[in-house]
Amino acid sequence: LPFAEGIEVEASQFHNLVVSPESRAQRYMFFAERDAARIPGLGAEVVPRPISSVGVLGVGTMGAGIALAAALAGFPVTLVEVDQPALDRGLQNVRNAIAAMVKRGRLDQTAAAECEGRMAGQVGLESLGEVDLVIEAVFEDMNLKCEIAERLGRICKPGAIIATNTSTLDVNVIAGRTGRAQDVIGTHFFSPAHVMKLLEIVRGDDTAPEVLRGVMNFARRIGKTVVVSGVCYGFIGNRMAEVYMRESEAMQLEGAAPGEIDGVAEAPDRWGMAMGPSRMLDMAGVDVGARTVIEWIKSGDGPQDQAYRILCREMFEAGLHGQKTGQGYYRYEGRKALPNPAIQSLATRLAHTHGIARDKAPDADEMFERLLFPMVNEAARILEEGIAYRGSDIDVVWANGYGFPRWRGGPLFMADEIGLNTVVDRMDHYAERTGNAQGYWDVAPLLRRVAAEGGRLSDWKN
Repeated sequence: LPFAEGIEVEASQFHNLVVSPESRAQRYMFFAERDAARIPGLGAEVVPRPISSVGVLGVGTMGAGIALAAALAGFPVTLVEVDQPALDRGLQNVRNAIAAMVKRGRLDQTAAAECEGRMAGQVGLESLGEVDLVIEAVFEDMNLKCEIAERLGRICKPGAIIATNTSTLDVNVIAGRTGRAQDVIGTHFFSPAHVMKLLEIVRGDDTAPEVLRGVMNFARRIGKTVVVSGVCYGFIGNRMAEVYMRESEAMQLEGAAPGEIDGVAEAPDRWGMAMGPSRMLDMAGVDVGARTVIEWIKSGDGPQDQAYRILCREMFEAGLHGQKTGQGYYRYEGRKALPNPAIQSLATRLAHTHGIARDKAPDADEMFERLLFPMVNEAARILEEGIAYRGSDIDVVWANGYGFPRWRGGPLFMADEIGLNTVVDRMDHYAERTGNAQGYWDVAPLLRRVAAEGGRLSDWKN
């Protein structure tokens, strides 16, 4: 081609690229991640609480990853367990993670040795008395966390920050048990914590601004993308994941196979998730998810519907915990996921027990709508309640913590592109079809209003 004509063709193709939905989504995400660091009312006058040393209490898989993330960033880290055998196991977890990083070329031997040298193991909470930031990473059990919070409130030095690493629990309750709620904050790390980019920081009702600023600075130093959430069950990400898993399991009781549902979520031409809901829970641990649901229901705050997520609860009781046990929604040969006949039998039995018809399994279009649209609706409620500052913050959570494709822009951006009126219409359709006895298909007032106004949820700001 002549040079001038070549330039014209190139300019035309570049223009097509820039205006494509994928390009717009990724540019949106670029700015959304930067906006997430801007917290209303947290101005430059707020001096961050200084953090130069870190303690991690509980050195299981999550605690080991958190400790490693801090040590890789140059912080001296004290790793604490209740007894020597538990500490030995925890330190081995850390050494294994470092060895894996060296094997993959992410660390050289010198850097690995320096990182390990920044970590020291101790038995007993008293060794946390002089660190600037304590991250409690024990089991997701409210009684245990409250007991430890009470002890840390007495042990930690004045001005130290106490962070509770939790994925669902009430940070305000835990903070209140310390006797110094202004020093307490929630951290929701994603596993493996030294690899995953997202950190949800949970701001309690009494969390001091300088504590929030200090933990945000710490998070950036360890390489995390930060989103600040208010206190509610599951915060931003897991609260939305709950309705996602609810519909996945409901459709399995209606006759859809886990692989069919995951296939819809993972299909690039339809959605493009890194993993569908069943693959995701098998990897995270069905037992972990089920315990959370069981405790939520027991508390009285969760749904009192006997059939609510009954599949994962029964799987938990049967020892079908996912990859770790070789069987979950799938059965595993190594990491290869294969259909699991035991799940099909269990789903059939539970459907019969709870009077759920299996004569017409959902098709691919219904699977897509029932997975995505309740998530968008729940996000609207999260915005209504002031749990998230912006719609774009919610998209940042899902892109960085749950494998939502960046080129889709997150669930709210994707819903805006589909059209919020379509989302509302389909929610109303499923409410009418199901009878909506449990209110699962009630449309959030904010979603209905923004749709009627022709607005975009991804642009919403509190």
